[in-house]
Amino acid sequence: MFMRVLALLCGLSGMASADIYKVYLDADRTSNYASARSIEIGLMAAFDEVDRVVIGRKIEFVPLDHRANSKRSKRHLQQFLEDPQAIAVVGGLHSPPYLSSKDYVNENGIPLLLPWSAAAPLTRAQTARNSIFRLSLDDAKAAKILVPQAVTQDKCQHITLILWRSGWGESNERTMTAEMKSLGFNRYKIRYFEGNLGEADALSLANALDVAGSDCAIYVGNAKDASVIFTALHKTEMQTRMLSHWGITGGDFEEDVPAPVRDGLQLRFIQPCFSFKAPAGSSDARLDQIVKTYREDFDDSGYLRAPAGFFHGYDLGLLLIEALRNIEVEDDISTQRAMLIKALTNIEGPVDGLLRRYEFPFSEYAVQNPEAHEALEVGDFCIARFDNEDRIVTAKSDHF
Repeated sequence: MFMRVLALLCGLSGMASADIYKVYLDADRTSNYASARSIEIGLMAAFDEVDRVVIGRKIEFVPLDHRANSKRSKRHLQQFLEDPQAIAVVGGLHSPPYLSSKDYVNENGIPLLLPWSAAAPLTRAQTARNSIFRLSLDDAKAAKILVPQAVTQDKCQHITLILWRSGWGESNERTMTAEMKSLGFNRYKIRYFEGNLGEADALSLANALDVAGSDCAIYVGNAKDASVIFTALHKTEMQTRMLSHWGITGGDFEEDVPAPVRDGLQLRFIQPCFSFKAPAGSSDARLDQIVKTYREDFDDSGYLRAPAGFFHGYDLGLLLIEALRNIEVEDDISTQRAMLIKALTNIEGPVDGLLRRYEFPFSEYAVQNPEAHEALEVGDFCIARFDNEDRIVTAKSDHF
């Protein structure tokens, strides 16, 4: 009798667990926690609006720390495939883990949603099978923002590209040199650096810029290395103006590099055109509610560190909810994942996010349609800076 009751309870437990969808959060929660947490808050806030229930399924989030290690990220993807409740993976700041696993993701039909990773090849497969979607900056577009800013707006005479030696850095070399050539600008040099470089290597890099006569530099790398490199540039007292990719905004950069160093380099960088304040006359109270719900993560002014992750995570969460509403629940989780991928390409909208209104954000991918899995456009991004209180200010709320 006891065994029959136990079997019944187990059966009921199995039924309950079948009513859950898990969303894996694969990010660097060790060295770039601010970005990982920002994405997480944005995503959860979007699902809070539906009480974290979609098509009768309770949504659970599984935060995982890949520590910027591609092998650890790959293990998380394998874990995802073995989980009968896992429906989608949301990535973190880094591109290299997903560049190395790109074929694995597509071959296994893993719905991978990217709210930060920017490397251009990520959403561009060489076959029609493509399950990677991005609501973030695409490096093919980053070049069209940073390079014209340097050449046309800042009137730079000589530019050095300072690139982290990685798939991300190499991707930016291709797109940025192509953009400079399209503008008829050929006075540039390229300098790669290895990750985790020391002060001596950073000073050597700074001296190389001095010898080259670079009055401007464009940095592509993450916060930790930027802290060392930018400090070295400041010590040399070079008159070099610094433009940067947004990788510097995902860690502790603003704490490690004080305002005098940032201001001495006239540091600016890419961000989505966001504002933590609703536009005048707007009745949108979502941000106020989110700040109340996640009070410990926001400062007294309602600001959240690594804000790009929050805004992208929130808007991407809304699109994921919309796609989930348009799939049919099946016993086979792999079938449901395939249906989700299809549903993402067929979102009509309008879906009103915090950054913009989305209508047909994604479409069916083909090699001849490389933008199919990109939700944002060049016009969705601004040049930004840190203010004196270490908050990121974009052109949407400040004038440069």
